Amino acid sequence: MWTVFKLQWQRLFKQPLVVLMFLGLTVLFVNFLGGSQGDQKITTRTYSEELTSEELDEWITKLNENDTFVFEASDYDTIYERIRMNETSFALELNEENYRFLIGREDMELSPIIQHVDQVFSREKRVAQLEENDLSEPFELQTFIELNTVLSSDESNVSQGFPVGILAGMTFYFSAFSVFYLMINLIEEKKMGTWNRLIFSPLSKTKIYMGQMLHYFLVGFIQIALSFIILSNLIDVDLGTNYVPMLVVILSFIFAIVSLGMFIIGIVSSPQQLQIVIPIVATSMAMIGGAFWPLEIVNNRILLFLAELMPIKHGIQGMIGAVNQGSSVSELFGPIAALLFMGVLFMVIGLNLMERISEKSSL
Repeated sequence: MWTVFKLQWQRLFKQPLVVLMFLGLTVLFVNFLGGSQGDQKITTRTYSEELTSEELDEWITKLNENDTFVFEASDYDTIYERIRMNETSFALELNEENYRFLIGREDMELSPIIQHVDQVFSREKRVAQLEENDLSEPFELQTFIELNTVLSSDESNVSQGFPVGILAGMTFYFSAFSVFYLMINLIEEKKMGTWNRLIFSPLSKTKIYMGQMLHYFLVGFIQIALSFIILSNLIDVDLGTNYVPMLVVILSFIFAIVSLGMFIIGIVSSPQQLQIVIPIVATSMAMIGGAFWPLEIVNNRILLFLAELMPIKHGIQGMIGAVNQGSSVSELFGPIAALLFMGVLFMVIGLNLMERISEKSSL
């Protein structure tokens, strides 16, 4: 077993490009998708053709009282050019008595900004009316009711789990690519007859299979571990200290992926076929399993059912539970058991198919 294991590592060290490429893609994609979520402030460019610069600055100060929104002063020509070039979706024009939005295209951020601007204008208009009434006594605005908004459990899970979900999902996605592509060497050995000579050598089949699978297993684990270490610091995602459940989830996921790879190898008959199948299987598994977007926003029952059949879905679910909720291994029994079951099922079927092909080739 250790001889086969050592030979696989020697081959990898000679051609490490595949693993390094997918490790780099993991860092790139997660940094882009997850890092872009760090600043949740909505910026709105603001201009006026009626107000003076001092009056515009005064209004912008009032509009910026809410930390969620950022209003920046600009001019019409600059804003018009940015909207024309599709660099900005919309802008706010302030006048003495009213306001209006210059909209180039629909944007989901527009609705909350309209509500905020309307609230500020309504408040200021009411204050101006009171001042015009020439009240005998001075007045000041006071807050009598404070409203604290609390997200529902589902919305809270989505917002808290999104960074971890992106980190885990994309890392698992590209680690699956690495494991699958490394297995091309195995199918090349099958095609060239090297695998059959190994099978009928004095070495036991169990040791040969164990040496191969342990190599793929460790490659996947090292890639995931390095990705988590690099990205947790790069995009500032706190993975906590719940290491044992996280480790169990990662190992269970790798086991399921290696087993799925053995199953795929048992089906395809050439490296060219495997190169076609790998992107289809890995990408569809990631899309349906929630690596690209949270499954909480999916309402289609068929897609949700298919997601239950994807190892990456249970891997992400386990990581979110371990990191955000501090769940123990026993509390993560569901996703871990699903991954182990898939791993055993794929492994049994894959080894069966491998044995049948070996027997046919030897006849």
